[in-house]
Amino acid sequence: MQILKSSDGSSTIFNEEFQQCYHSLKDGAYTETLYKHILPPIYFGNLFGKKTLKILDICFGLGYNSFLTALYYSNMNYQGNIEIFSPEKDDDIFNKILCLEYPNELLKINIPRIVDDLKSKGESIIFSNIKLKVYFGDALKYLEQFEEKSIDIVYQDPFSLKVNMDLWSEAYFTKMLKITHKDSIVTTYSVNQEIYKKLRDLGFFIYQYHNGFVRKSSLFSRNKLLENEHLVQII
Repeated sequence: MQILKSSDGSSTIFNEEFQQCYHSLKDGAYTETLYKHILPPIYFGNLFGKKTLKILDICFGLGYNSFLTALYYSNMNYQGNIEIFSPEKDDDIFNKILCLEYPNELLKINIPRIVDDLKSKGESIIFSNIKLKVYFGDALKYLEQFEEKSIDIVYQDPFSLKVNMDLWSEAYFTKMLKITHKDSIVTTYSVNQEIYKKLRDLGFFIYQYHNGFVRKSSLFSRNKLLENEHLVQII
């Protein structure tokens, strides 16, 4: 197992199967997670006032997306209930997580306890109003279990199109279209034009997000997002 220190001091791991790191070493594991996935739906989505939020974290990986979601919504005193659903392929991922030294900001979250819960029953209550469920298996099949228009936020964060084509395919995005609704927001690190075309053809609006903390990323939504100096709509 190759543990690597990223530019912001947070650690990530090089995945031998896919020959890619779980996070950008240049942007930083913690910083990338925060500015590419966690904050954009809060800034640009009409979601924070909802009494319940359902978040799909594709894929669980080292848990940064799910853990930081719990931390930030808790810190921002979100009053509703959150369910985070995350598929994962690597049945050794929990050992990787327990070997990693997470940033001090995440010490508020009892990661070893969460891992124990996930190992024994597939779910964990991170905070009283935030529940995490992890599914081991095929992510494409996993999407079929959700009701239509039930998912509010998708963190589209699998390994890249080059090595993980199934989770960037038209069939995959068609399933995503079915389970999201008009106010849902999809976040991703990718700015690939081929992916943009697939999503545009399905009726999503495409935005690049420039925030000054990390390299540009993308947001997809069925409704147009409010104009903002940090968002550029891709036509």
